[in-house]
Amino acid sequence: MAKINFIQVKDNSYFCDGVFSIGLYIKNNKAVLIDSGISKDLAKEIDKSLAQINTHVAAIINTHCHGDHCGGNAFFQQKYPQINIFSTETERAFIEDPLMAPTCFCGGAQSFEALKTCKPLAPQQPSKVTDIIAPYQDQKITICEETFEIITLPGHTRGMIAIKTPDNVLYCGDAIFGEETCNKHPILYYTFIADTLNSFKKLKSLIPFVDAAIIYHGGRVPNLPLLIDNHAKRIYEIKAAVLAMLHERPHSLEEITARIMQANQIPDNLVSYVLTKTPMQAYLAELEQEQLVEVKVAEGIAKAYVKNG
Repeated sequence: MAKINFIQVKDNSYFCDGVFSIGLYIKNNKAVLIDSGISKDLAKEIDKSLAQINTHVAAIINTHCHGDHCGGNAFFQQKYPQINIFSTETERAFIEDPLMAPTCFCGGAQSFEALKTCKPLAPQQPSKVTDIIAPYQDQKITICEETFEIITLPGHTRGMIAIKTPDNVLYCGDAIFGEETCNKHPILYYTFIADTLNSFKKLKSLIPFVDAAIIYHGGRVPNLPLLIDNHAKRIYEIKAAVLAMLHERPHSLEEITARIMQANQIPDNLVSYVLTKTPMQAYLAELEQEQLVEVKVAEGIAKAYVKNG
């Protein structure tokens, strides 16, 4: 693995130059990581790069529980037993038990093997969250004698957060994705649609009041407000496409997922399937919440119907 380069955003705030824009706040030979990457190997490289500037990881703030954000926790916790690891209560259980996330894709039952070993979905090693960020609301917390702001941005997951450093740099987690990720994944992974759209509005309102914003999959982007608008547009388009299907005839979740995958040329593999099916369920739940559709079971098959249609 190539040496990890740290790109300075402002003063003590940095991010890793690579596939994952892991945040770092470095001061007095201590680093606070904002997420820890996808794997032990990546964590080792970050640790080596920090050692070259006589710095070690003192704390990790996990924006949420997905394996590409907390996959390095275990390495750092084993190397630095006194490390503080922060997350919200909702995300904690998934960080501490790597089997929790895969079972979510399988209705709470035992997971398929391909999902257990998919690093972006779940960390491959458990780690212990030492500090719970609670209640789930915007607040300030002290880490290494510095004040960080926690900003709630649910939607991608139920308890996701963004972090603003003392330098006024905002690390957005997966509230929004970079252009490369958007091109690769036609269906962006959001599990609570109304929350996601509200988080977009909140994030957009914050941008004028921070000096810089970093997204985990994309780093520093030239026009974040435009990117947010494009995300919202895509969500409304997908929502409209699902509703249009239901106006044709009732569909099961499986049928909706199949049609969306085919229309968007999403690869036929189990990981792509669950990363499409889960958002489709979220869109159906949102349409149901808006009283536009209802779900009925007939002959053992659950289908969504246009309400009064």
